[in-house]
Amino acid sequence: MIGFGNRIGSDFDNVSQRLVYNYIATQPDFRPVPSKIASEHAQRQFYDFIAGVFTALYHNPGLIGMTTEPDETEDRPRPDRVYEDESRKYLAARKLRRQNEEKIEGLFDGMQRLAELGTVGRGALAVRRGALGIQRRALETLVENLTRLGLRCSMDDQALCLCSDAYPEMWDAWKLLATVGAAEAAAYDARWRQEVGDEARLPKWQVTTHRRYLGQIKNRIFKRALFDPAYDFSVDVLCRLCDDPAGYRQLTDELLAQGFVKRAGWDGGLDVTNFIDLVFTKTYVGPGGEPLKLQFRTRFESRYYRQILYTFVEDKVAVKTLLREFGALPETLQDVVYGFTGECRACGFCNQTNRKLQYNNVPAVYRGRPVRLCYYFKRLGMRELTRERLDEARALYAWVDGRYEAAPSAAAA
Repeated sequence: MIGFGNRIGSDFDNVSQRLVYNYIATQPDFRPVPSKIASEHAQRQFYDFIAGVFTALYHNPGLIGMTTEPDETEDRPRPDRVYEDESRKYLAARKLRRQNEEKIEGLFDGMQRLAELGTVGRGALAVRRGALGIQRRALETLVENLTRLGLRCSMDDQALCLCSDAYPEMWDAWKLLATVGAAEAAAYDARWRQEVGDEARLPKWQVTTHRRYLGQIKNRIFKRALFDPAYDFSVDVLCRLCDDPAGYRQLTDELLAQGFVKRAGWDGGLDVTNFIDLVFTKTYVGPGGEPLKLQFRTRFESRYYRQILYTFVEDKVAVKTLLREFGALPETLQDVVYGFTGECRACGFCNQTNRKLQYNNVPAVYRGRPVRLCYYFKRLGMRELTRERLDEARALYAWVDGRYEAAPSAAAA
């Protein structure tokens, strides 16, 4: 984590510092690849350059125009701030975060585009201005930002040239990442086109979203200095950030051995707020043949004060099944399930406040008294992972595994 330590659930000096830390915390380890384009030394220099960019922005977000308002998150608004709508404070925090996200994402979009269009020679990256296809003011802003971040930039009517005194040999690696990103985006595009068929018959928004996502694939590889896209860094990163690294690693290894299927996503599609989304899934044949999914999910979300959410069960069928089988659960697991679900409070969501309709709850007996358990908006999840919670998850998974058969296609996620 570039020497910043684990600051999950910590206060920061300002909103931008929090945002930049989230990039730092989820940065993968350096993994060079054999390449005829860039040596390992060049790859290391580029990785260190990216680390230096994050470090500089952490200490001085204003280098690229990010704001320095006091720290706040969607679930923890500032007590001294006056909000236009006190009932929707989270929207103000979201708007501010996204404004700063656009600054940092725009920086890396620009850097990646320079890499894709530029040529390397004599210790520099040169790009023809006509090839960039961006407005003059946007180009000037990019050059100003790169200069503040330590690069030597020279520009005339024909070309932009970038050099670095600190990392003079990184340019081949800069170009290599553009090649890697373009290849990954092309592979994804080919799979997408095979699935959707004729692009002309698709809604315009779907095509636009796809094209934006192709750009984000390139951006992710570049800003992560991810020379090996096959390197799944999700477990490594989340392990070092969790409350019990050894226990987390042990559980994920156990899940794979038990037939759970691992899937990792980065940067949340078009929402960069979701930095990592890692899920282990095993599907069973539930009551009545319904698919019952056990899912251990870890999600790094920068919108919250404690950025990591752990969930052991989030599939509605699974939650409903556990509640219907509540009486068959050992008392210790009853405590666990009840603690996360709780009783129906007659809020009216499930029947849309129509008094003629029954509430969709599950009758059960808990600790000797009749209760009606709610399964809406429920998941077995928390933001602090303790050894006790890990043991509870193991016990719950073991109970399900002993009661239900695994689905024929256990890889269904």
